[in-house]
Amino acid sequence: MLGLNRSFAGVVPAAVARACSVARLQGETAVVYCGNGAAASRVRAQARGVAQALSRPDAPVTAVRVKVRADWAVPERPEKKGMPAAGLRAFRELDASLPQGALKAAVARLLTRRHPA
Repeated sequence: MLGLNRSFAGVVPAAVARACSVARLQGETAVVYCGNGAAASRVRAQARGVAQALSRPDAPVTAVRVKVRADWAVPERPEKKGMPAAGLRAFRELDASLPQGALKAAVARLLTRRHPA
């Protein structure tokens, strides 16, 4: 099922992929659970493309059946908290001690994203 869900996520928008899950195959029909009506509507609109993406030579998929139920949705990611002051200080010290190169650039990007100056 993991492979089917990856294929599914490749043909629908990311928000729809997060709100839906390919639950099972019943014959040549893929059953997709959706957490809201908007996502279900999008899957229904793209049913032909979804079926083609999920189809394999050993298990052809010719149809998609959508079920809507709010408790099937993947919860939204929690908001990231800021880095503690001690962590920022340690990364600044590391940045100051590194020679020019890819690692120094990566640490600089991290600092810029965590605490824009």
